[in-house]
Amino acid sequence: MKRLIALFGLFILLWLAQGTEARAAIADDVQKLLDTKDCPVCILSEANLSSADLAGANLKIAVLLKANLAGANLRRANLILSDLEAANLQGAQLSQAQMNGANLLNANLSGADLTEAELTQANLEDADLSGANLAGAIMLSVTLGEANLKDTNLTGANLRGVNRSMALFCHTTMPDGAIENRDC
Repeated sequence: MKRLIALFGLFILLWLAQGTEARAAIADDVQKLLDTKDCPVCILSEANLSSADLAGANLKIAVLLKANLAGANLRRANLILSDLEAANLQGAQLSQAQMNGANLLNANLSGADLTEAELTQANLEDADLSGANLAGAIMLSVTLGEANLKDTNLTGANLRGVNRSMALFCHTTMPDGAIENRDC
């Protein structure tokens, strides 16, 4: 019964996140994140968190639509099932971050460090990963669409089940160390 109530509560929170009033960040959620680094299911859309130290933060199922996280430290952060659509993560530190099932549709991850990040079943469709470091990343069944992987390091990354046919490759270091120049 407790599990059913918890699932119902989660459903209500996610439903509220879809409403027009919840499009912008909730100020209390932003402050909670900065104070405690523990903000699961928080509404942080369009929040300016650039260069914030959020190492190890719990942002599981958080809504970060169009959030500015450029240069932020998110090492070992829990971003499982978070919505980061169109978020700016340019130059962010995301090494060893847990991002399984995260929505990164149209996100800017250019120059980001995603070393050993877990991205299984994440949506990276049309994301900008140019110059990103994904060495050792676990990317099982990731959706790439037309993601930009130019100058990206994928050395040792696990791309099993990933359709790479539409992604852009130029000076891209593939998992086996080979350089892919298909789209130069």
